[in-house]
Amino acid sequence: MLLHPLRCCAFLLLTLLGWAAGAQPLAEADLKAQILWRALQFVEWPGEVSPSQPLQLCLTVQGPLADALRDWDQRALNGRRLELRRVAGATAAATAGCHIVYVGADASVPAQLPRGLLWVGDNMGLTERGVMINLQPQQGRIVFDVDLHSARRAGLDINARLLRLARYVRTEGMP
Repeated sequence: MLLHPLRCCAFLLLTLLGWAAGAQPLAEADLKAQILWRALQFVEWPGEVSPSQPLQLCLTVQGPLADALRDWDQRALNGRRLELRRVAGATAAATAGCHIVYVGADASVPAQLPRGLLWVGDNMGLTERGVMINLQPQQGRIVFDVDLHSARRAGLDINARLLRLARYVRTEGMP
């Protein structure tokens, strides 16, 4: 028996709505972690970061998002293993060997950005301080801003498909 296309679409829509209605809402930190996970799939590290080398995700602060990111240890991201590390601050010495650094509200990104180091955060105003992907709640949903200028200075390539989804893309200083 063939289903009429409208009935099929209506059935699918009702099924999805029923699933969504029964699903428990995610905590803000878990939602931010999921969005960040998807965003990282659109970031390419420079050639000197070996594809066979694990990506080091360094946590400089504690908090709900840092706790949600702990589940990422040993997960595969675009065929590369992620390893989590706690580091004491966002200094050059502390972040040596890191590929992704999660920073807190008091983040101070160095003027001389290390190559291949992606800075991420989830506090107001961090994009203006050089954090490259910053997650924010806005009207009941999570949005993100991208500092493309800082990312490119660090040798990182952020795919245009991700940039189209960003609330704001900072390009100040770019040619």
